[in-house]
Amino acid sequence: MTDRLTQRQNEGYEFIRAFVRDEGKPPTLREIGDALDISSTNGVSKLLDVLERKGYVEREPHAARGLSLVEEEPDPFAVGAGPPELPVVSRTPSDHPDRLRRRPSSYLAVDPRLLHEASDPDACLVGRAGDDGMNGDGIRKGDFLIIEECRARDLSNGAPAAFLVGEELRARRFLFANGKMHLRPTNSHYTKETFPPDAPGCHPIGRVLGLFRSFSKS
Repeated sequence: MTDRLTQRQNEGYEFIRAFVRDEGKPPTLREIGDALDISSTNGVSKLLDVLERKGYVEREPHAARGLSLVEEEPDPFAVGAGPPELPVVSRTPSDHPDRLRRRPSSYLAVDPRLLHEASDPDACLVGRAGDDGMNGDGIRKGDFLIIEECRARDLSNGAPAAFLVGEELRARRFLFANGKMHLRPTNSHYTKETFPPDAPGCHPIGRVLGLFRSFSKS
């Protein structure tokens, strides 16, 4: 896969990849169109034609889900390969988490060792901490957090996790108890927040694996 993708083509590819990962099957033309606001299946088909021509997907004619991703290198982190590049997500509303990967603000090359604990490196992304609620764990507002996307039920109680609360990305200690999600800061000036699992105002992104910090001159 050497041909670069436009923003729109990348949105389509990332949706397909996330759908296959989460659902265990490729999306239909209609599902792709609904996700990308493409009104006609012909428009979706043209997008897939470009992705196929550029070597990102393969298509099986006349099959409703006749779509597959082209296999990448078997070991993308092998010696000699370039460092993995993770999407840096932009502000995303918690009630539309499907938009999280659609329009990354940029990509960040990371040391493969930072992904050592990830169950699926392809599920990792980078987001900026929106506040100082986790100062006690060394996480400051503006830090770049390496996050492995997963569902709330796969998060470990007491572990640092990332959440969308409104449009703000917050790192918190996670606890699931009494049928609710409890977001616990380690900074005493911040309050604990509690949400039901299906609350539109809070979306669990996944576990925090590490961070980068940028330093600017004062």
